[in-house]
Parts: sequence; structure tokens; C-alpha cells
Amino acid sequence: MFVGRKEELDLLEDQYKSSDFHFTVIYGRRRIGKTELIRQYIRDKNAVYYMATETSGEKNLEMLSKLVLEYSGTEFRFNGFSDFEALFDYLTEISKKERLVFVLDEFPYLAAAYPGISSLIQKYCDHNWRNTRLHLILCGSSMSFMENQVLGMKSPLYGRRTMQIRLKAFSFFETETFLAPMKKEDIALLHCATGGVAEYLSYVDKRKTLDENLTALFFTTSGRMYEEPVSFLKQELREPGAYNAILEVIAGGARKNNEIATKVQKSTGAINNYLDNLIELGILLKEKPIGEMTSRKTIYRISDGSFRFWYRYVFQNRSAIEIGLGDRLYQEQVKKDLPNFMGEGFEEIFLDYFDRMNRKGSLPVLITARGRWWGNNPKLKREEEIDVVGFGRAAAVLCEVKWTNRKIGMEVIDHLMEKSALFDAAEKYFILFSKNGFTKKAMETAVKSGRIQLISFMED
Repeated sequence: MFVGRKEELDLLEDQYKSSDFHFTVIYGRRRIGKTELIRQYIRDKNAVYYMATETSGEKNLEMLSKLVLEYSGTEFRFNGFSDFEALFDYLTEISKKERLVFVLDEFPYLAAAYPGISSLIQKYCDHNWRNTRLHLILCGSSMSFMENQVLGMKSPLYGRRTMQIRLKAFSFFETETFLAPMKKEDIALLHCATGGVAEYLSYVDKRKTLDENLTALFFTTSGRMYEEPVSFLKQELREPGAYNAILEVIAGGARKNNEIATKVQKSTGAINNYLDNLIELGILLKEKPIGEMTSRKTIYRISDGSFRFWYRYVFQNRSAIEIGLGDRLYQEQVKKDLPNFMGEGFEEIFLDYFDRMNRKGSLPVLITARGRWWGNNPKLKREEEIDVVGFGRAAAVLCEVKWTNRKIGMEVIDHLMEKSALFDAAEKYFILFSKNGFTKKAMETAVKSGRIQLISFMED
């Protein structure tokens, strides 16, 4: 079942409807759903789709030749086209007569096998294809390659694309559609445990309970997620052992550069490259309090929910899982800790709500910047945290997010309003996002205030 990606599909369709040449770059981490998006887009169109492989340039040319000749109805000749230039000339003639989508998926593999391919595509973009009806799509999972060697200023292809799409994980709303009719609370937990990654969500069996799914995916040696993060790191990075150590200590609570370095027994300078690589892959997030200009308060946290879950619960318990204790481990240790795991994940779900409200104009003001905030309260001489703060023109929206079975009462509202004194905005508004609703007093206060908005996740 294909769900979501409406915005991306609409963008691609807009380019297809034009009679002009278009060049789209689609990229994003592995498993995120790039190929499925492309397949959905070309399902009713004239298209040549080729996924490059880690083989020689000659073999890639041979396989691509076969697809192009099959598309055109020409009998396949064993050697195919003599070179990529001859193949591109052939596509040029076809696309002068008809709208044609030409997809090179896993483009980094083709570029490694045939280093001149980017310069050749540049030549055809600048000259041969300008007056055709070709829609060229280059797609890749190697984030650094796509950003530097395709989109970067030093790339031969720089400035040639007419659109780029960096595909990200599903929003909670897309996951909810994908996993319906499962219970909303279970969907939220599965969304956070998989990071909203499309392929990981496809492993969920909607006929099973939450406990059965998490156990089957993460806590059995045959589980689809049991070795996934380690396999992902091995595919993308050298020294996976060093990255394992770093992610384990961050999952365990280390946040600052010096804390991480101390726990993995490396210098702060030595771990910077590792941290940067994890950030580039979308696994790690480097974060400062919203509005903070200096780097003094910079922290690191795991932004990918599947990595956060795996390094919190699986990594250090693999020996127990290997000998068949995964089910007991989940029932006796993991299950009762899930509310703690969901603290950060539920904040990310709220951001999907917050951004949707902002797009629809249902927030009190237009928000142009938002993020987490933490810092010192000089009046009370203590550290404070606010889950989400959004800034608009002379206004701030302060938000508290609670994943708890109890209803949220006035003490949480009062504390949030107290913390608002730390901000100088002329207008201040408040949003509270609760898993299980609010007390009667809290709801009455919100109605009277006019500046407090209460959102109950389970009742939404």
C-alpha cells in the first residue's frame, strides 16, 4: 500500500505536465521510500527506470541498453549501445517526439563505475536535452555524494537541476494512515520505534499487538530490525565499532561533546568527524536552544527513532536475545520503560501537529522559527526546559508535551506560564499537548484565558 508523499508527488506531476525538459534530483537515506515514490510517479507514464549496481561501467551500460531498447521496441543487441553518449543520443531522439521519464536510481553506483557520467549528463542538459520533453531523475541514497557530487557547487551538474527533493521519514499522520486501523497509542509507539522510516513500517503486522510486533521486530534474532542499525552503519561508514560506541553513550544520556568523548575514551577533537558523519546521515542532530547564538550549550541527540530505540534496548542486550531471552527482556525490562522512551518521540509527534497547524493558519500567530529551549532561570536559580518554543513577529508560543496516562492539570499550565517570563515577546501564547487529556479545571482556565490551547492526542 502506498500512502503519503502527496506533496512530493504533486511536485513531480507539475514537472511532468510541462512540455519542457526537467531534471529532478531525489535523495534521502536508505529505506526511506525513494524508489517507491518514483515507482508511484511513473506507474502510468512512459518511463525508463534503471537501478544502477555496484559493477563495472560496461555492465551498467549493457543493462541500461537492454531497458532502453526494450522500451522502444527494438530487438536487444547483446552489446547494446557502444557508449553512454550513443545511448543518450537515442533517448534524445525519443524525447523529442514524446514525454519520457528517464530514471537513474542509485546514481552514486553508476558514477563510481563510470566517473565521466556526471560531466556527460551536464553536456546533455546544457545542449542536447534543452529542447526535448525528457524528465530526467537522478536518485541516490548516499547523502554526501548527492549533496556534494550532484548538488554541490563543485559538481559538473551544479545549477542544472530544475527541482530537488530530499525525502524524509513519514510524519506521524502518514504513519497513522499506513498502520490503520491499529490503536492510536500503538501507532505512536511504532512510529517512534521505527523512526517513521517507510520500509521499517512495512515490517509491522497490523494483525498483531504492539508487544508482539516490537518483540518480533527487535528482540528475536530473525527480527527484521534486530541487526538493521548495525547493517546500515556498515553500508554507509567505516569503523562501525566507533559509531556504535558513540551512539550507545548518547542513547544512555550523554549529550555534550566532552561527555561523549569521555565515555568513549577519545578526545573531543577526535570524535567531531564521527559526529559530523552521523549528522550527515540524519541519525544524529546537533542542537542549540532556540534563539541561542553561541555554541556553549550545544548538545547532540539521536534524531532517528529506530536508532534511538535500538541503542537504548537492543545493543547492550544482544547476548540475551541470542540465547532466546528476547521475549522476557521485552516484558520485564523494556515494556515498563517505554513511557520514558516516548518522552522525546512524543515531542517529535507534536512537532508534526504544530507544523500542520502553522501551515493551516490555526496557530495564534505565524511561526517562522521553532525548536526546543533550555537554559538558566536567574530569578529562581535553576535550569529550565521548554519542549517547544515558536517565535513569530513580536510573539512567542510556548508548548509543553506530556506522554502520561494521567490528565494534565493546572500545575503544568502554571509552570509553563511561569517559565514564559524568561522571554521578552510582547505577546505570549501557550499550547499543551497531552496523551490523555486534561483536568476540568485546566480546560476551564484555557477557555477563560483565550491564550491557552489544549490538545488531547487520544481524543484528536
